[in-house]
Amino acid sequence: MKNLDKLYKNILALLLLGYLISIFAVNIIIPQRKFSESENRVLQEKPKFSLDKLLKGKYTSDYEKYVADQFPIRDFWIGVKSSTERVMGKKDNNGVYLGKDGYLFQMFNKPEEKDFKNKIESINSFSSQNPKINKYFMLVPNSIEILEDKLPMFASPDDQKLYIDKVQNSLDKSINFVDVYSPLKDKKNEYIYYKTDHHWTTKGAYYAYKVLASAMNFTPKTEEDFNISKVSDDFYGSMYSKSGFRGLEPDSINLYLPKNEQNLIVSYSDKDENSNSIYTMDNLNKKDKYTVFLDGNHPVVKISTQVENGKKLLIIKDSYANSFVPFLLDHFNEIYMVDLRFYNENLNDLINKNNIDNALILYNVNTFFEDASINNIIE
Repeated sequence: MKNLDKLYKNILALLLLGYLISIFAVNIIIPQRKFSESENRVLQEKPKFSLDKLLKGKYTSDYEKYVADQFPIRDFWIGVKSSTERVMGKKDNNGVYLGKDGYLFQMFNKPEEKDFKNKIESINSFSSQNPKINKYFMLVPNSIEILEDKLPMFASPDDQKLYIDKVQNSLDKSINFVDVYSPLKDKKNEYIYYKTDHHWTTKGAYYAYKVLASAMNFTPKTEEDFNISKVSDDFYGSMYSKSGFRGLEPDSINLYLPKNEQNLIVSYSDKDENSNSIYTMDNLNKKDKYTVFLDGNHPVVKISTQVENGKKLLIIKDSYANSFVPFLLDHFNEIYMVDLRFYNENLNDLINKNNIDNALILYNVNTFFEDASINNIIE
């Protein structure tokens, strides 16, 4: 019996050694990947050795991440893992629920009370520092709230509506809260959220635009004023990348192109050249096709239009605004989009320098409560 146990252990040791040698050999043969298209993220490359990093534990940590990220045919094994878990009945992975009709939902957890208060105080302070401009706030519910009937049976996310109402009731009265919850809920049977991505679709953004038009007292364009063009039908978004769930149908992306075109100048603060379009069509060939809208996120984007009404709008935003802004081009002379996650300047200086008279804060619920950068709205 002892001889059998020893033989068994030797066989296991040889198999493990052979496995490690094969992994090492494959990693030498197959070049390192810098980016995973399926996961839409940068991969850990082989760390450079140093005694200091080793003693601090950073080299070991980075090397473990390197082995995991550069694992041979990693994408294949991710798909195998998610498919196996689906067969076993698992309905969530990496903070993402797998719902009905192929919808993926980002989980929502209620914010810490201290963080909530800090954000509201920052926004209210911004309002008091800018008493002469018209201020609006749009907090967009995510699909997990509006399409809750598509969630798996066991899912019990925190109530986004409760915290949307709490934000509205906590804001200074000088800030006009633009409530898009009910309009989106009324349209829940339409394609207003992507299935595999955390953003709303262009149609969802259009319905919110109509609500803002009422709040700002301008006449919105009808859908008949646009040529609605499907520019992609193979979009797999952020939730697809994050969850590892595979075997799902892709999303489509539609652009609302105005029938009456106008000349634009689109300036990006982190680029040397301007554009004459708010769309970056080449990005439809990339993994993150949502960046077709304004080339993704930038510290500041300035859009100059042909509208001669002198109105200037500042949008303090997350990426939900990128597919929303195209609807505003016929209503403002200049639009400034600021993403506080990347902007390091004084926002009041931007307002005063450019004589901005309107400000819209536009965030989706998840980003607003998860990201602390809204506190940078004041110095």
